[in-house]
Amino acid sequence: MKLLKEVWARRFAIKHLVLKNFRVRYRNMALGVVWSVLNPLIMLGVLVFIFTYVFPNRGDQTFFPIFLLIGLVHYNSFARMISASTLSIVEHGLLIKKVAFPRIIIPVTTVFSQVIDVMVLMALLTVFVLIFQVPTGWSYLWIFVSMGVQLVFTLGLAFITSSLHVYYRDMMYIVESGLTVLFWLTPIFYPLDFIHTKLPTWLYGLYILNPLCGSIHMSRLAILQQGQPDVIAAGIALCVSLATFVTGVIMFQTLQRRFADYM
Repeated sequence: MKLLKEVWARRFAIKHLVLKNFRVRYRNMALGVVWSVLNPLIMLGVLVFIFTYVFPNRGDQTFFPIFLLIGLVHYNSFARMISASTLSIVEHGLLIKKVAFPRIIIPVTTVFSQVIDVMVLMALLTVFVLIFQVPTGWSYLWIFVSMGVQLVFTLGLAFITSSLHVYYRDMMYIVESGLTVLFWLTPIFYPLDFIHTKLPTWLYGLYILNPLCGSIHMSRLAILQQGQPDVIAAGIALCVSLATFVTGVIMFQTLQRRFADYM
């Protein structure tokens, strides 16, 4: 509770750091924020080509690009936030040594500086929904819940990786390798139901512990089927996200006491 009060008291500093991180990221780039749209569009084009012509999708392909884009929006936003936040404490080493403030603010502002890019991706998804004339409804609001659950998980993991990177500088390589593995173990270009039918029960139980699975599945049900969330998948995603967040806060608060010694 004390930590939350300290963070809230510095909300204006957080806003300043969020905007600063966003501006610095695109400084000296000719296309700037356009890269937020261009990168997922390139990946989307490659995946649509592969799974339409090389390995044809056997199901209904009418909304297949949107099916892929939903997965890419979730994964890309998660990957960007974790990659940036892992380095955040070390990159602000001078600030940590000279100024007394709740250091947990740094990974928080780094994560939230990526939210602007996520909003751009969401706008791109909306454009595709309109182009393909996907039926719309109130169920679309569930996508904000799914992104919220993923954000809680991302923040918790960001606290863990950013604090560990201070002590072990090869943490970034572990994160990059983990993101590569996660790309294939997250239902980006295949449905969650497909995995459920292919994996043994115990192995699927491990697979579904990845909160991105529940979040992506929830968004697809909301947009492509105008349906309610899968209670089991969404419930597991929420529980794992909350557990990761609490663990991350505790670990960060424990490790941050010696940050200055390792800078």
